[in-house]
Amino acid sequence: MRQRGIARVGAGCFALVALSACAGTAREQVQLEVVGPPIAAPPTPLSDFYRLPRATGEGRDGGRLAQRWSMFGREDRAAAGDGGRAEYRPQACAVAPGSPAGWDAVIDAIAARAAAHRVVIINESHMVTRHRETTRRLLAKLRPLGFSVLAAETFNQGYGRPAPVEARPAVAWPRMDEGYYSGEPAFGRLVREAKAQGYRLAAYEELHDPAAPPADDPADNVVRRETAQARHLAEIVRRMAPDERLIVHAGYGHGSEVPFDFGGRDLEWMGARFKALTGIDPLTVTQTFCRSAGGAAFLAVPPADLRPGQFDMVVSHPVEAFADHRPRWRREAGDVAVAVPPALRPIDAPLVIEAFAWGEPFDAVPVDRVLVEPGDAVPLLLPPGRYRVRAVRPQVN
Repeated sequence: MRQRGIARVGAGCFALVALSACAGTAREQVQLEVVGPPIAAPPTPLSDFYRLPRATGEGRDGGRLAQRWSMFGREDRAAAGDGGRAEYRPQACAVAPGSPAGWDAVIDAIAARAAAHRVVIINESHMVTRHRETTRRLLAKLRPLGFSVLAAETFNQGYGRPAPVEARPAVAWPRMDEGYYSGEPAFGRLVREAKAQGYRLAAYEELHDPAAPPADDPADNVVRRETAQARHLAEIVRRMAPDERLIVHAGYGHGSEVPFDFGGRDLEWMGARFKALTGIDPLTVTQTFCRSAGGAAFLAVPPADLRPGQFDMVVSHPVEAFADHRPRWRREAGDVAVAVPPALRPIDAPLVIEAFAWGEPFDAVPVDRVLVEPGDAVPLLLPPGRYRVRAVRPQVN
């Protein structure tokens, strides 16, 4: 790897100099330009986005912390914590008869099944970024089949105006105000790919009423949310042309086609409610139930803790492995590991390093983001290309 140094011009002053990292061929070249010294957390539509993850003592704290570490590019910390440990631990499932081996082959198999469906619902863990890459890769496979709309649970509603993702269809990059999880770089790449492939983006989440009192029974909140999601998706389909098809990217069990237990009650989730409302039988794909200790991705026999008919296809990925604190799948997908420029390496406090595609504004979702502590050797992971890089001082309390 080669680097041209950053020039410090004076106290607190940095020249805008390019760095290049070469990993074998010119095709893999990455060029970085540092835009200045570290800055305070900028204003952002995501409340406290640059605040370091801290326990609150409230319920489900562990899962929220794991998701926050993932947003900061530190899935290794998500995997090590109580909230994420289960999702980075093997959960063995039997290989489905005739299952292809390998991520690309599994994606081809999903696309082949999708040809017979108008709607595909695929899920993710909100901390395992590999799941977002599966949907990104599916987009190009499904586009020739007539799939032209992508709805995602994360997209913010517009509250009396078009949702942010629907208001700016001509903008080629994702923006931080369009959703929470879509502010994570792998999700941002999914949105970029959808735009490049000509998909329309649609929001379907429940419209939150801050004046509405929470239900006494948490299950009632689930019913309200799942009903709202299903109705919004049904309306999206109603507005689509007859030959258009829809991809829905959801979290965890929302796409379930049959009821399953929540707090001792069998509840119908979004997938089942959408099916009942529209009469459409979606192809439902889960990535969150099976994880192998190694090897390649495959299609699995539904495990015993899934209800019969809950999902049509079960994908088993290998448990995520890390190199230099970053997910290995990113390198396997073509990212180049690039050292953080010397001028942005933290000295006495952590910094959030963000790399933006050349020509995109700083309210875009960066192509990579990673939290780096003093003394850490944690690289950026980037596709070949040209980027502007900045460092943000996170809030620590």
